[in-house]
Amino acid sequence: METLMAYLVKVNVIFTILFLAYVVLFKNEKAFYLNRAFLLSTLLLSSLLPFVPAIHSGSGGTFPNYVTGINPLKNVLPAGPSLQNVPQPVARAASHGSFAGIFGHITLIQVFMGIYLLVVLVLLNKFIYQLLNLYFLFKRSKNYKGDAVVYCEHNQDLLPFSFFNVLFINPGSNYHQLEEIIEHEKVHIRQWHSIDILLAEVFSIVAWINPLTIFLKRYNRLNLEYIADQEVLNTGIDKKQYQLSILQNSLSPNAYPLTNLFSSSKIKLRIKMINQSKPTGKLYKYLFVLPLVLISYLLVNPVIANSAGIKISKADEMPLTAFEGVYQNRDARTAYYKVSVVNNALVASRLDFKQQYVLNRASGLTFETTDPATGKKVILTFSKNDAGTISQLRVDDHSPWIKVNAYKLTDQIRMPPGMMKKFEGEYQLEAKPGTFLTITSNGTGLILKQKWDGKEIGPFAPTSLLDFLQMDDAMPLRFVRDNNRNIVKMYASGGDVWDKVKE
Repeated sequence: METLMAYLVKVNVIFTILFLAYVVLFKNEKAFYLNRAFLLSTLLLSSLLPFVPAIHSGSGGTFPNYVTGINPLKNVLPAGPSLQNVPQPVARAASHGSFAGIFGHITLIQVFMGIYLLVVLVLLNKFIYQLLNLYFLFKRSKNYKGDAVVYCEHNQDLLPFSFFNVLFINPGSNYHQLEEIIEHEKVHIRQWHSIDILLAEVFSIVAWINPLTIFLKRYNRLNLEYIADQEVLNTGIDKKQYQLSILQNSLSPNAYPLTNLFSSSKIKLRIKMINQSKPTGKLYKYLFVLPLVLISYLLVNPVIANSAGIKISKADEMPLTAFEGVYQNRDARTAYYKVSVVNNALVASRLDFKQQYVLNRASGLTFETTDPATGKKVILTFSKNDAGTISQLRVDDHSPWIKVNAYKLTDQIRMPPGMMKKFEGEYQLEAKPGTFLTITSNGTGLILKQKWDGKEIGPFAPTSLLDFLQMDDAMPLRFVRDNNRNIVKMYASGGDVWDKVKE
């Protein structure tokens, strides 16, 4: 959920920057084809830039580092999962079911994402319904092909409109009066303007939470109308007569929102653009596009510090004691780092995994270490609050660890051996039937045995009547019972659900 939410935030940040640039710089320009390319690029870049890997400062240069330094989003947008030094048995179990955090209760993020996905589903159903309406109109009408256009004759009181290469017309209309409109729709067909409309529609469904998507659809359609108007006028049609035709048909209804319709956009703006002179020296504004794309990318993918060639700024130079304290993972509340100075070196200790890392300073607020499990270099970046004191830690610029006052160990409770017997038995993974583990008790806790590889995990000590925790690795379990107080289900950290197999 957090990964999807982070992606959506990045998409909306990039889209907002690029679309506002279009509104401010380009929407009144008569370079219609450049504007079409810009709007389509805005949709593609907004969707794909979040997947591009972050730049390392050693190869990024001064400008990327500067943007990252002033970036208000650098501590908000995680680029991936936080560092977890998982013991070997748990790492092997991850392919069948992982135990990294408890999901037995609903979080605020889950509620938000649930609402978001519900609205997406409603809008998607509406979109499909509109497509089906067009399909049914096509099927019940008379169709024939001519000059690469499929003509669809219907009996509805509508002006001609198009969708891809299909021109919908009412044969009872006066074709002489509608000649300009038909030529206008053929431009939409030849240049595949329906693709632009559908892409904008799909993007607005995914990014519905951003109110600018409403204006995206409007400006996208309006620019396509500008293109069609210009192409029709280039054929030699009288400009005044064409504008009169637009005005006469301005109140015609549009029963099919996904189509190209002659009267679908703001008439005043179209007439104003028809009479506007061609651009002379304003195309230089399009040179700002590349810097905007670069800034958008750096905002959602902050530069990762690299020790090579980095000089420690005196403004960021802080004594090692300033970094000391306890840091709690924002997304896994049982995970803690304790940072302290030992023999003039900064040491980070994972309290829940009982592992230590010696940190080597790479820059003022950046340190390096090596992950003993993989041998890879790990970058730890500290950040300051408004008061200038260290308040946060990031591992490889990912999920933050918030500085807290103390490390609070989860309290254990005593549970009679007889009570723990009711948790014993065989459990099957709901998401992957045929994957089993067994649970037994050793008198003071529970032992999990993975049947696919024979590995044992535990013991898990009771922290409530239905909750257990492996203290060394901060791995929780939560059990569910039915109305007869029989154990029927187990929630493991990582969101895995295991059903107890009836004996």
